[in-house]
Amino acid sequence: MTQIVNALSDISAQYDALFVDLWGCVHNGVRAFDAANKALIEYRAGGGIVVLVTNSPRPRAQVEQQLADFGVARDAWDSIASSGDSARSALFLGAVGQKIYFIGTDAELPFFEPLKLIDDPIQTEHVPIEEAEGIVCTGLPTADGTPDDVRAPLLYAKQKGLKLLCANPDIIVDRGEKREWCAGAVAQA
Repeated sequence: MTQIVNALSDISAQYDALFVDLWGCVHNGVRAFDAANKALIEYRAGGGIVVLVTNSPRPRAQVEQQLADFGVARDAWDSIASSGDSARSALFLGAVGQKIYFIGTDAELPFFEPLKLIDDPIQTEHVPIEEAEGIVCTGLPTADGTPDDVRAPLLYAKQKGLKLLCANPDIIVDRGEKREWCAGAVAQA
């Protein structure tokens, strides 16, 4: 028979580690969920390991700061795995070339800081779409933007056969009470 789980504590003793999605589970894009915060702190106090998993295009350090801003306690988790860091690895290994057309916000520019894990990262340069070897998309240029806002450069890129590196596969997210398009919607367009 299927067990109905009402709280993490109902099943936590069965697991040495938890991989926990951030958005919608630990926070709502604006603030932490108090019950989730408390449950993860208690789980770790009992010896469990918590790895937070996120589709955020941001590097780990930015995710950590965002969690602090939302009120997620530092003792609620052990490590973070972000799609942003995975995409950065691909970028600095040359997945989309050196001349990059960037779709995203200035707040996401830390994405382009090389990872210490890669010994000899390629040097990247932001260029207009006409000079690009590839595209990096961390999201839309504005919070209220839509995929249609970047249709022209995407059509050009498609004609030229440019690769697109999508740093956040989410299509949409709810940030508190507001719905926003993500990089996944651009990649899908």
